[in-house]
Amino acid sequence: MSNNKKVDQQARKEELKKRQELENLIQNASNDITTGVESAKKLLPSKKEAFLDYHTVKETIDKESRDIVHSIAEFYLDEEVVSRVPYVTQKTKVDHITVSSLLFQMKTAEHAIIKLLGEIDDGNLHPRTFEVLASLQRSKMEIVKHLAQFMIIMENAYKSFQEDYRIKKSETLTEVEGEDDELNGGFRTRGSKSLIQAMQRIKEAGATDDSIENIANDLKDKNNKTPDVEDGN
Repeated sequence: MSNNKKVDQQARKEELKKRQELENLIQNASNDITTGVESAKKLLPSKKEAFLDYHTVKETIDKESRDIVHSIAEFYLDEEVVSRVPYVTQKTKVDHITVSSLLFQMKTAEHAIIKLLGEIDDGNLHPRTFEVLASLQRSKMEIVKHLAQFMIIMENAYKSFQEDYRIKKSETLTEVEGEDDELNGGFRTRGSKSLIQAMQRIKEAGATDDSIENIANDLKDKNNKTPDVEDGN
């Protein structure tokens, strides 16, 4: 019994000794690997990881898109019209959102393409990597095409606004000039439409045809003598 106990103790000592030697071997190997990696980093050229600060990019793109939209709007319209006419103001806001979204998508697509190219350069030659790269490149080209088309749409829209605003302003001025104005106890009219309406009101008030004709002739003479009066159609 005593001999068996001594044998067990001896075997345990041998086991502990081998275990310690194995742990020392693993530790030394780990230290050697760490040392080798550090040495390799010093020998190989360093490679910086490209990170995209999305918040900074979004702020920059928002400013760029706002400048793009306002430069186009102010090229065709007066600055006062762009800033004070509600319809044009809202239109520029919508255009800014659209341009900003397109530019941001294009920027993120470029970043993804650069990342994939780096993976390929590092040795990732899996066919799926090239498929994703081609898909991203197609998507980027579609974004570029949409952006170019939207720029043309914006230009045409603001050109149309320019003409519409000119016509609307002209119509408003004509309506104001066509109104009857009291002048020295009588009245002054601009435009044949207003003249006819004035004659109709005079006739309804009981004036004779001869008096109406005299008034009309008198008004025509005044209109011909007044530089700022135009005979409307």
